[in-house]
Amino acid sequence: MTITRTTSPTRSPRPARRIRRLTAAATGLALAAVLAACSSSAPAATSTASADGFGDAGIALSWIKNYEFAGYFYADQDGDYTDNGFDSVDIIAGGGTTNSWDSVLAGQATIGLASDLTGVTGAIEDGAPLKIIGAQFVKSPVGFVSLAGNPISSIDDLAGKTIGVDAGGKLAVEAVLRANDLPEDTVTFVSVPNGIDPLMNGDVDALIGFLTNYPLAVEAAGGDAVTLSFSDAGYAQMGDAVVVSTDALENDREAVKALMKSVIEGWNTALTDGPQGIADIAMEYGGSENDLDPALQLSSATVLPSFMLTDETVANGIFTISSDLADQAVSSLAAAGIDTSADSLFDLSLLQEVYDENPELIPGFEVPQQ
Repeated sequence: MTITRTTSPTRSPRPARRIRRLTAAATGLALAAVLAACSSSAPAATSTASADGFGDAGIALSWIKNYEFAGYFYADQDGDYTDNGFDSVDIIAGGGTTNSWDSVLAGQATIGLASDLTGVTGAIEDGAPLKIIGAQFVKSPVGFVSLAGNPISSIDDLAGKTIGVDAGGKLAVEAVLRANDLPEDTVTFVSVPNGIDPLMNGDVDALIGFLTNYPLAVEAAGGDAVTLSFSDAGYAQMGDAVVVSTDALENDREAVKALMKSVIEGWNTALTDGPQGIADIAMEYGGSENDLDPALQLSSATVLPSFMLTDETVANGIFTISSDLADQAVSSLAAAGIDTSADSLFDLSLLQEVYDENPELIPGFEVPQQ
């Protein structure tokens, strides 16, 4: 990267370990809750305006507070939210039974982060008044994790393999197979618990999980990990897609823009500060409540930029989704049996306005070398 940060605050990490995998809660449709939120009298997701600013707002995360959300923590620590007109911003941890977009629909959060597009697309197609305005991970951080002795490094390597999945992972792999015109019996599915033991013990040939941490856990256990992201496997998905209500886009647009400006500023600082800074602030904001392992936070933070910084986001700004990428995502969802359109899912204009009004938000990062 072409910009640096000269200081990094000193923080006290706490030991232990927690890794993330694709879960059914993150990718399932959970439409009953969505429809209940849509039909209730709950307020639209927006900030609570005050006389001299935007008042209070909320950000619903897709998972527990860890390295994955460092930019939101930096924006809080550095005062970006208050500088941009908010009295306070509540960073709401995920990982429970409530999807982030339910919090948006209920008025508890201004924006929510969807782990991938599968569940939130189902909600939108069922009538939930939501739009996706950007994505933290424009390249999906989810994929296959295998071992070098029996690798899955391309679609051709899937034939005859045993894949360890949960319910959400099975749906995603089935979508990958359909996107590549492969029959479902190309692979054998095995239901496995959280963690890398099934792979390390030889019970399965590959696991489905976040590529920011599963490969690192494998290597820490003495294995040689090989990865294939869903994006590289022909299933063009995004991670931590930013979801807002259509009401907020129409009636509270300036507040949404101010919140996204703050988030971008926070992530620009995080990416400039580098892996150690990301790991440190993750430990400060989420370490004690989630038993985070400082070493895993650091190693995961080292991989994180490769899923955020692409040729397009370096040129146009982080979180931006090109029209071509939106079309690819729609095609991939269609291959998974989910019919939608780019117009139904996305509003790409808001971030364009943010960057047009604040060109300094594009600091000149470099695409990480693979």
